[in-house]
Amino acid sequence: MLSTTFGVMVFVVLLMFAAHVLLNLWVISSVDAVAFDAATDVATSGTSGAARAAAEDQALARAREALGGYRDEVELRFVDAGAGSTAVLVDAPGLHLLPFRASRSLGLDGLHRRIVVVDEVVAR
Repeated sequence: MLSTTFGVMVFVVLLMFAAHVLLNLWVISSVDAVAFDAATDVATSGTSGAARAAAEDQALARAREALGGYRDEVELRFVDAGAGSTAVLVDAPGLHLLPFRASRSLGLDGLHRRIVVVDEVVAR
């Protein structure tokens, strides 16, 4: 009886671990893709000044729409990346099925990235 209980506990722990890893990888890849798309949209818009700010606002609106119900958890903002580049700062919490210390030690405690895309120059 004791070995059966121990075996079931080990199975449940491994199942929770696998679910935690898979869900966090899905969240991280989804948010990363949405942020990269927003940066690419602005970098390929060929705009500057006020038109660039409008393109950034449009890209952020599309990104938030693509995130669905997770949009309130994610912080996306364009930051200065220097001349010829577009950068998006992304902060998103991870999903926690395991205790916080365990998930943090796995490196799956969220997404904190700066995505930089080189601007396309439109020749006229």
